[in-house]
Amino acid sequence: MPMNNFFHRLSQLQTRTVVATILLVTLLLSVGLFSLWLWSGKKIENVITEQFNEQQLMLARKIAENVETYVDFLELLAVTYTQEFLVEAVFPEHLDTFFKLQLEYVQAFGILAIKHYDAHGKMVAMYTASKTPVRPTAAPLAPDRVAWGQDEANRHAVFLEQIFSLEYTDGSKRQVMGVLAPLYRDGNALKTPSGGTFAGLLQLIVDPRFIAGMATKEVRSGQTGYAWIIDHQGTFLAHYEESFIGQNHIAVRRQRNPDISFARIDEIVNQRLLQGQEGVDYYLSGWHRDKIGQIKKLLAYTPITFQRSMKRGIVQVENPGQNLWGVGVAAPVDEVAGLVERLQWDQGLIIGSLLLFLVGISCLLIGAAYSWNRVLSHEVAEKAEELRRSHERLLRSERFAAVGEAAAYVSHEIKNPLMVIGGFAQQLKRNPELSPTALTKLQLISDEVKRLENFLGELRDFTRPAPPAKKEADLNDLVSQVTAMMHDAAKDMGISLITRLADNLPQVPFDMNQMKQVLINLIKNAMEAIEGGGTITVTTESRGDQVAVSVHDTGKGIAPEILPNIFNPFFTTKKSGTGLGLAVINKIIEDHHGSITVASAPGQGTTFTVILPCRQ
Repeated sequence: MPMNNFFHRLSQLQTRTVVATILLVTLLLSVGLFSLWLWSGKKIENVITEQFNEQQLMLARKIAENVETYVDFLELLAVTYTQEFLVEAVFPEHLDTFFKLQLEYVQAFGILAIKHYDAHGKMVAMYTASKTPVRPTAAPLAPDRVAWGQDEANRHAVFLEQIFSLEYTDGSKRQVMGVLAPLYRDGNALKTPSGGTFAGLLQLIVDPRFIAGMATKEVRSGQTGYAWIIDHQGTFLAHYEESFIGQNHIAVRRQRNPDISFARIDEIVNQRLLQGQEGVDYYLSGWHRDKIGQIKKLLAYTPITFQRSMKRGIVQVENPGQNLWGVGVAAPVDEVAGLVERLQWDQGLIIGSLLLFLVGISCLLIGAAYSWNRVLSHEVAEKAEELRRSHERLLRSERFAAVGEAAAYVSHEIKNPLMVIGGFAQQLKRNPELSPTALTKLQLISDEVKRLENFLGELRDFTRPAPPAKKEADLNDLVSQVTAMMHDAAKDMGISLITRLADNLPQVPFDMNQMKQVLINLIKNAMEAIEGGGTITVTTESRGDQVAVSVHDTGKGIAPEILPNIFNPFFTTKKSGTGLGLAVINKIIEDHHGSITVASAPGQGTTFTVILPCRQ
């Protein structure tokens, strides 16, 4: 006993040591994996943030390219108009009609007016939309602009003016941008050294907010990010909040949230963006869409220099060092962080799963071995059951063969003598001189002859069944016919015959006569099993691609030791039974590719269930 206690305590100590070692290793692995999780999450966040900002920079470049492409269109339009002037200048009324028609067309592209100045800067004509009630004032052109046009070197050039304030006839002012092109024609007045004649300037008055708005329309970065454009003075030309447009970018931000320092975005705009630089960064904002508060935003920015002219050397810009617009694309860092957080949780789930795997590997192996044994036992049981069924089918086939041979012999040797015996018995019964005792004996002979003839008929049906002539039909109709046929006989025995038929039962292919024989035999057997009154219930139901019909009785039931043999030929518990009724039923069901099962217990009744496939 002491030695047993020693080994028991040693085993407990070893178990505790193993458990403590596993817990320690698990703790160390957890700390290491958690640290790795945090480090990799930060690394992923940095990489994704950089990639997101680079995508924003590509978007900003595309917006800038769209703006400059649109300005290229305006420059080409101005050059085209100067060529038209050379053609139509000799017919002023033609030129006037041409520009009026042109304005009706180009006003949809943000052109507010077309001004025609003479060689001294005085306005000759101004064309605005016919439905515009307020027009720009007819102020003369600045002398430096006239001097630029008189310079022969600029004869085929286009001058892009900075945004300036244009006064309208109602006293209002609007921020616009001008596109100037010199007008030349043949003649003697104001001849240039090369022989061309300077005839004035053409000025397209353009709405810069229209250009910026079209370039940023429906642009979104990520889920809620947006784009904005500012001019060379830091005034918003486009923003998703319309109230910001036309206001200084710092002033309107401070007005919205004075508690935030906007020094970083101010430095990015003035020291980098409006100096012609592009890049990516971040800044602190006081809001984002409907959310107020300090929000960190990622920013990608790029300048619009208007130097992308379709033909180099044609376009000149006013004050090239400052004639810049800037594009910014901003999005909250939280959106990127949210993506990283989801990735971290996915990664944490993977790491946690790995940890659980490492901790529980031994348990899994033990469980796997146990499960494998159970699977093997289950497979062995299934194989044994399959072998048993195969053996039963083989025995049944052997019985069928033996019965077939016996049936052929019996039919040959007994059928004709039975007919003779039966005929003689019938003739003798008609003799009036026979005593009652003799008549009784003759009746017994006739009855036995009929019984043997019925036996031979069942034997023939069992050994040489006719192949079923299947047609799709409603099994409920067949059940109704058979129960109506058997109703009176059941009533005479004090038995209630009940049907429970399923609605919308699918059509089933079966031989009407053979299935009628099956139902009649099952109901007759149920009636014979009930003593002193009871109930027989016939039920139909749909089971997917199969249909089932059950016959349940409240009779005495079948003993468990008898149940496995009831479908065997010649097995019967009845004194006058042949033992072929259920065997014939089983053969018919097999020929229909169906199955029949029985559930019974002594004193609890019996249920026979026939299952037929809906499709053969």
